[in-house]
Amino acid sequence: MQTGPTPPPNKTDDVGQPACASTDPYAEIVALGGRGASKEHFWAESLAVLARDFVCPYAALHVRYPSEVVQHDVHSGPTDPNFWKPSLQQFLTESLADPKPRIRLLKARSGNTRIAFLGAPVFDAAGSTIGAVALVVPADGSFDMLPSLARLEGLVRLAFVCSEGVGPARARFDGSTATGPQPTSASSAKSMSRAASYSTAEEFAFAMTNELATRMGFQQVALGLVHGPRVRILSVSGLDQVNEKSPGIVRLRAAMEECLDSGDPIVHQAGDSWSSLRYASGHRLHQQWHAAANGDAVASIPLASGTDDTVAVLSLRRLADQPFTDEQIDELRGRVEGLVPGLILIQRASRGLCRHVVDHGRSLFGAMAAPGRWGRKAAVVAAVLTASWFLFGTMEYDLRVPCTVTPARTRHVTAPFDGMIASTLVVEADRVRKGQILCTLHRRDLELTRAELVAELTVVQRQMDQAIAEDTPVEVRLAQARQTLAETRLASVNRRIEQTTIRAPIDGVVVSGDLRKMIGNVVIQGTALFQVAPYDEWTLELAVPESASGDLAVGLDGSFVSIARPEASSPFHIDHVSADSQIRGGQNVYVAEAALDGAAAWVRPGMEGTARIHVGRRAVWWIVLHRAIDYFRVSLWL
Repeated sequence: MQTGPTPPPNKTDDVGQPACASTDPYAEIVALGGRGASKEHFWAESLAVLARDFVCPYAALHVRYPSEVVQHDVHSGPTDPNFWKPSLQQFLTESLADPKPRIRLLKARSGNTRIAFLGAPVFDAAGSTIGAVALVVPADGSFDMLPSLARLEGLVRLAFVCSEGVGPARARFDGSTATGPQPTSASSAKSMSRAASYSTAEEFAFAMTNELATRMGFQQVALGLVHGPRVRILSVSGLDQVNEKSPGIVRLRAAMEECLDSGDPIVHQAGDSWSSLRYASGHRLHQQWHAAANGDAVASIPLASGTDDTVAVLSLRRLADQPFTDEQIDELRGRVEGLVPGLILIQRASRGLCRHVVDHGRSLFGAMAAPGRWGRKAAVVAAVLTASWFLFGTMEYDLRVPCTVTPARTRHVTAPFDGMIASTLVVEADRVRKGQILCTLHRRDLELTRAELVAELTVVQRQMDQAIAEDTPVEVRLAQARQTLAETRLASVNRRIEQTTIRAPIDGVVVSGDLRKMIGNVVIQGTALFQVAPYDEWTLELAVPESASGDLAVGLDGSFVSIARPEASSPFHIDHVSADSQIRGGQNVYVAEAALDGAAAWVRPGMEGTARIHVGRRAVWWIVLHRAIDYFRVSLWL
């Protein structure tokens, strides 16, 4: 007893034996044999009966006939069929290799659950092994191995006997029925529907070659598909696999390719030197195949599908005493060509992505080489040139970044002393001339002080005149000092009175400063009142993302368009690149300053737009793909 993985739970009867179905399995199999339309359908239904009778979570069979192979499996219950499939398929293979009833008990690694693999061979009427059936059954309790195995063997023998009265699993591949040959168009139409029952072209070709070999008495039938000047052999009757390197297959493929080059059927058989057979053309590779086949008659037939182009080659070998005739070759060619559309259909449907690309490339090349179709040729040439330019060409690479207009330089106008704002004459964005009044401060107190100083100065002058008249030098000196002090204070007051009128320091535009709501308020000395910038000198602040900072350098040129006037662009050149990054709009950016050349009159500070920086020429593929490449490099840490 072997120890295996813990199997999923399954149901048994009260005494531990597999619970049987309520109906008689023998009667069910007999009834299936009476109404079965094909061997494949019969065996599938019979396997379901066996699985139900033995309460199997999984069962499989393999039955091989001369013209077909029937493979089927049955799953029931909540368990995953992939749990049982690998082990049971191996057990089934062992039953096919050593044809005798067998049983294998398995115990779970944990717990007391046990299962059994039951296997029984399928014998034909002559006693030869043609297949096997394998079941997974529960083996808990008082499970009796030998009666269960004997029961399975008896049911399998009954199933084979009943299958003898069932028709073939699929329609005949020679395009004929029991009542005679069908028209080629009908055979071709049925070929399309039969193709849907196969998953690959190799499976379709395997069934076709074995059917022809069995029904028409050929020693060997091979079918190959054309790929350019070469032929790929899909199937050889009697062989499960085609070894491309074996000497027999190499010789057979060479003969097929000789037929492909010829474009007509080729026959070589004994007596060709005096035969009137028109297809006996004496081709050397078929002579070598004939000699290697110990003198058997050999033939190759090119097969077309709707056009004059050969898409497949059929090669045949039969005994030397059964030579080919022209009529047989023509009839066989007509019948088999009706199956070629179905073969091509399933071959194309089962192609992988790489094969699709290769085949599409070949079709494009064929369209290029064919005469006419100049529009398609021009399109292909244009596509090739575009691809070449994409891979090997270069183009100008520009960085597009957001930017803001700022003044190149500004003059700050501040309060000259503590005072009260009396009036304002300009607001932001007003153009001003040098010396133009911007605002005024209250001057009444200063004027009163000036009047007081003027009066004081008059008094001092009188005192100095009296001292001179009285010839008192000391008094004269004191009067002169008081006069100088009064004149100095008066000059200071006059200067402040003049400063109450605040004027524009340069020609330009008021960038900031709106004092309309501050009239009557007192401002202290040094308070910023206005900012005036030249209206013909502007700077762009470019916010360059960190991902593009490596391409940024001083001296690069570009062009700027604003949101206000997107139809007008202005050139610029970069003068400065900041060394530190900044956070703007939640993004890490590096700020570059660029001088805006020849700015238009409508440019205003604070305008936003887009700057296009001309970096230089780069590869086209890099310009298109570098962002995606960088993203995956960062994401995957390559």
